[in-house]
Amino acid sequence: MKTLPHSFFCILIITLIFGCGPGNNKINGNSINKTYLINGKVNAQVSCQKDRNITYALYLPQNYTSARKFPVIIAFDPHGNGVFPLEKYKTLADKYGYILMGSNDSKNGLDMNTEGGIIDALFGETTGRYTIDTTRIYVMGFSGGARIASIIGFYQGGVAGIIGCGAGFPGSSQPARFKPDYISIVGNADFNMNELITLDKKLDEANYTHAMIIFNGKHEWPPVDIMENAFIWTELCSMRNGQIKKNDQIIQSFVQSWKDLISKDKEKGNALAEYNHLLNLTRFVNGLMPVDDLKKSLGEVSKSAAYKSQQKQLQQISGKEMQEQKALNDNFFVKDIGWWKRKIKNYEQLITQGKDSSEVRMYKRLKSYLSLLCYMSYNRVLSSNDSVAAKHAMDIYEVVDPENAASTKADKGK
Repeated sequence: MKTLPHSFFCILIITLIFGCGPGNNKINGNSINKTYLINGKVNAQVSCQKDRNITYALYLPQNYTSARKFPVIIAFDPHGNGVFPLEKYKTLADKYGYILMGSNDSKNGLDMNTEGGIIDALFGETTGRYTIDTTRIYVMGFSGGARIASIIGFYQGGVAGIIGCGAGFPGSSQPARFKPDYISIVGNADFNMNELITLDKKLDEANYTHAMIIFNGKHEWPPVDIMENAFIWTELCSMRNGQIKKNDQIIQSFVQSWKDLISKDKEKGNALAEYNHLLNLTRFVNGLMPVDDLKKSLGEVSKSAAYKSQQKQLQQISGKEMQEQKALNDNFFVKDIGWWKRKIKNYEQLITQGKDSSEVRMYKRLKSYLSLLCYMSYNRVLSSNDSVAAKHAMDIYEVVDPENAASTKADKGK
């Protein structure tokens, strides 16, 4: 069995994998008074029993009861906003019967020892406090939070699946220790889209159970209708793994909805989308129903002239985007602000006047990438007290992304 290449994982995670296991689901005698927790409402700040200074947002679905066990999704927001994903996806938690937890402490920029303590405290909440099915613990994250979720799932163990949004794995020299089910979700204008496309291929080569959803959007927590696919994915994986009873109604409903998408792709002549939808449908239902016809259709689409042409164009754009990202990095502290203003203005013109939608999305991704580059560079040079370089980074940031630049300056008090 193949394993993922070492370059996909973070060596620093070794500091957090010990002592973080979820344990069993035995209800012990030290459960605290839960009268303040209300079903069907996001509880913004619940203290962990292991460390009262570490908190999380909690959503107990409307049908929550201690009489049966519920699956749980632990969410990681890159800004430590545990409430945000819970408020966004609580309707899905009600529909599919999931407990949601959102860390208020895990966020971008923390050292791994601190992160490990947060994760240990959060996983301590999955035993003895709520009635949780510990065979169905899932981790979910967006951007940097997706990378944390991947670290937990592939190194800690005790996690049934990972929902990674807007980012893949941290880079590293360490191979994965576990093989949880994995689904990635990314916008077609997200600067990390190509990273996740590459990751999807690597997961295929390593025989992981995985899927990838690309939606029409930017670098953001996915819309509710897109995220619902991830909830269905976890349900279908649980059926396939024998953790829950097979539900033919859910399966058939999903199959029909995706066949409708595929029919629309055909009508529009979008062979690339047709192929991707067929591939995901096959991945979702494989092991739950016959997929020979789906695989046959995949083969037919992949041999079509339309698919080959669209796939070639995608590869060309991907190559161009990688070169442009390298140029942005190489020139960041080299070119003056006048050069950067012209570069950003050119991007904006190509976005507003472009006729090729795939190229327009590429320039949107490049603008977002430059915004992130500004943010990271500004914080790095500011921490080293290089005021000249910090001003240069902020000057570019204020041109490419004035709203986030202003927020960053306010946070830093600069």
